[in-house]
Amino acid sequence: MDNLLPIKFRILHYLSTVETACADDFLIALKDEYGREKYFKKSVITEHLMDMKANFIIDDDEVLLDDAGQLVIYYKINDEGRKLLKKYLPKSWKNA
Repeated sequence: MDNLLPIKFRILHYLSTVETACADDFLIALKDEYGREKYFKKSVITEHLMDMKANFIIDDDEVLLDDAGQLVIYYKINDEGRKLLKKYLPKSWKNA
């Protein structure tokens, strides 16, 4: 893709391509696109995910503790999130 989407919208787009994902999954999957951006860190991704959940465009799917005892939340896109993507996703990203 030549054009980067705003990171929050790209997170939502990525969620539309997978069944579920956690913050670490986004860091791995989007590193080539956003890895050089100073805001591309787990704390910012987590904040975006919590904001999207609060705005009812994604849902949490599974909550667990990792081997280090850290909370890991897996999210999935819901119908409202899909409607948002359908309405605002640039045409160049529709089949990406």
